Amino acid sequence: MRYYLDTNCLMGYTFFHDWWHSDARRLFDSDNTLYIGDAVLFEYCNRDVTKDEYEMEWDRSELSWTAEDGSFKMKMTELWDSRFHFEDELLEEDDLDLPTVVEAFMDAYDIRDSAEPAIHRYFDEKLDQLDLAVTVENARKIQKMLVEDLEEYAKERKEELRRRVEMGPKRGDIPETRMDTIKRELSDEMDAEVVFDASYMCDEGVLERMVTGDKGDALRDEDGNVIRYDDTGDPVCGNVGIYNSRELIDSVTGLTVLYLRDEFA
Repeated sequence: MRYYLDTNCLMGYTFFHDWWHSDARRLFDSDNTLYIGDAVLFEYCNRDVTKDEYEMEWDRSELSWTAEDGSFKMKMTELWDSRFHFEDELLEEDDLDLPTVVEAFMDAYDIRDSAEPAIHRYFDEKLDQLDLAVTVENARKIQKMLVEDLEEYAKERKEELRRRVEMGPKRGDIPETRMDTIKRELSDEMDAEVVFDASYMCDEGVLERMVTGDKGDALRDEDGNVIRYDDTGDPVCGNVGIYNSRELIDSVTGLTVLYLRDEFA
C-alpha cells in the first residue's frame, strides 16, 4: 500500500517522547511504501523557525534531509527548555522519591503515558550505576543525561527517515478552484500546502491515501460544515485539522485521509 505522510507522522517517529511515537513506529515498520512532498520536508527540517512569517515557496534543490531547522529544531529546543519546568517541580516536593522524579519528568516534557516504564527504568538504572541517592541535584544530573540520549535518538531516527521515505514527484499544476476550496477550509496555510502535494500525487496516480495525526477539534453541523459561531456570535470552531476536513478533501482531491492512531494503533 502507498501512503502520503503528513509532517506529524515524521515527528512522531523521530522523537521517543512524542505522543504519536508508538503509532508512527508501527507505520514505519510496515511494508507499505511511504511518500512525502516538498511541503512536508520543508516543514519538518528546513523552515526557518526564527521567522514569524515565511513565504510558501521553496526550491526542491534547496531542501535537505540534513537540515536541522523547522519542526525538528523546535522540538529539540523544547527538550532543553523543559528542564526549567522539571526543576521547578522538583523544588516544590518536600519528600522526593523516584516515582515523584519520574512523574515530574513526564509532566515537564509532556511525554506519552506509555513511555513511563522506560523513563522510570532509565532513572532507576542510572541512579544505581552511579550509586546516587534520589536528590534534586542528582535528578537534574540524570535528566541532563536522558535529554542528551533523547537528542541522539532523534538524530538517528531522522537519518532513518531519509532512507525510508520516498520523495514524490514535484508538484505540478493543480486546479485553482481546488486550491481555493482547500485554503478556505483549513485553518493552517502549511496544512493546505501539504494537502496540495498529496493531491497532485493522487492526480498522477502515485497514491490515493494520506496519513495524518492532525485531527483538529472543530465542531461541525449535520451537513459537515464547520460551526464557526454559536447563537450568541462567539467563535466555537476550534482548529480545522486535516483529518477533521477529510470529507471535503476527499470530495475535491480523491484522497482518502486516514488518522494515524486509528489506522496503525
